[in-house]
Formats: sequence, structure tokens, C-alpha cells
Amino acid sequence: MSLAKTATALMLAALSQVLVPELSHAQEGLGKIRTIVVIYGENRSFDHMYGFFPGANGIANATAEQKTQLDHDGKPLPQLTIFGAGGKPDPRFERVPNEPFLINSSAMKMAPDKIAPSPIHAFFHNQEQINGGRNNMFAAMSDRGGWVMGYFDGSKLKSWKWAQEYTLADNFFMGAFGVSYLNHLWLICACTPRFADAPPEMGAVLDDDGKLKKKSESPSAKDGAVQVYSASGGQVGPDPEAWSVNTTQPPYQPSGVPPAPEGNLDLANPQGNDRFKRPLPPQKAGNMKTVGDTLSEKNISWA
Repeated sequence: MSLAKTATALMLAALSQVLVPELSHAQEGLGKIRTIVVIYGENRSFDHMYGFFPGANGIANATAEQKTQLDHDGKPLPQLTIFGAGGKPDPRFERVPNEPFLINSSAMKMAPDKIAPSPIHAFFHNQEQINGGRNNMFAAMSDRGGWVMGYFDGSKLKSWKWAQEYTLADNFFMGAFGVSYLNHLWLICACTPRFADAPPEMGAVLDDDGKLKKKSESPSAKDGAVQVYSASGGQVGPDPEAWSVNTTQPPYQPSGVPPAPEGNLDLANPQGNDRFKRPLPPQKAGNMKTVGDTLSEKNISWA
């Protein structure tokens, strides 16, 4: 998960000190800032890395409801099962109690640097995982199952030492549900792109409750990953909004979609490819004003 919303707020707050010459006495120190570097953290939850950092708002502060993961039917899972290839139970790992568990422990059987999968983090999956703020359906709506409840003993990690020396932001929140793709956009412009003519295979398939439509053969989360009708939860939301919410490749190079045969080498093939489907259409700049646009208007250099 990324920190787009707070990173954007911090960046804009700092930029305001550069753009506004009239500073109060308390703000004069910020007036000395000449360069701002944004470091973008993603794909690991706070609790996953710093869950038991002394004094932090982490696992120690979680409620019993948050620690107990539910199955798709709303009932507590009897245990947590870690899934591997194809969303099937991974025989390398024991089933563990339905609660947060230590990854680098004897029960996991392997060194922590050998077991670091990236659970699905997608727009519609994420909404169901959060479950109205209860945060108790992450295991049920994950392609890695109970792995999402694992945490590291990070006390020997370099990042833990940095947190002790500097500032650990334990209440940062991402700007948008789901993946880095959408949060990258929210970091720079707090906006969501549109893909009005996306092909059907890129669209999310939702049920009457606005949740991902699940296939009837979807197993219990103790036996396998949920099966939905949208690959990765759908790259584009349903009409008429047609928001592009999950990872979609840019229309210009570099892009995960290579140029068309004999086509313009600066562009992605508009027909797409099997892995990423079609690239996102070029967006209208007037609808997506970025931090870079604002800086350029003030003749402030940026990269």
C-alpha cells in the first residue's frame, strides 16, 4: 500500500512555503528549503513491517474484531491458510491460528528473505477487505490468503533503525483504494483517469451490492482464493464513469505495452498485448492538473 494522500499533502504544504513569500515567524525555517525529495513507500502495510514498533499505532492497538478474519459468509475463519500458485493452499506453510502471526518464526520454516510474496492489492478487492472499517476480510479477499496477517520482527532491519533515529509516520493513509497505479496519480494530481472505450475484458464485473461478482465455485478462504469474473478485479470501473482504477499501461514509451510492429517507437501499441490489454488513452491535461504543472506555472524547476 502506498502513502499517496499524505505524501501529497506534505509536498503541497512544503511547496506552499516556496511559492508564498510572506512567511510567519514560525514558518521562516521552511523558507530555507530549496529542494524537496519525495520517497514513495508501497506494497507493504505498516503493521507488516512495524506492527510492534515501540509506541507506534500498530498491531498492539488492533481490536479483537480486526484481528479475527472473516470468511466470505461473514463467519470467522477456523484458521489462516496461506495460498501459493493458482490460489491453492501452499504446502510449504503450516495453517496458523486466525490472528496476526510472526513471519520469521520457526512455523514458517524458511528465512524471511525467501518468503515475501506480494498479495493482491486492487481497487475493488481493497474495498471489500476494509469491510466498512472493520478490516477483517483481508484474508478472504486475497490471492495469498492468510499471509496478509503476517508481520516481521523488524527490530534488526535497517529501516527499523532509521525509524528510531528519525520519524515513523504510523497514521499515514493512501489516497485511493488498491494499487500503486492509482495512488501514483493521486500523489501528483489527486485525480483518477478515465478509459471510456475500454474493451469488456478490462472492465470490473460487479454484483447488485457493488462488490466483485464471485463465481459459484469460489472456495472458502480456508481452502483457496476467491474466484471473481474480473481478472485482477477489473482495470476499469463499470460504465458510465469508466474510471481506470487498476494497473493500466501508459500510451507513451516507456510502457509495458511495446510499440506496434512498424509503428511509432514513442508510442504503445494501441491494440495492447495479452498481458496488459490496451494502454490507457492519453488524458486531457486540463482535467488532470499536476504538482508539476503548478510548479511550471511558477517557473520552479522540478523532476
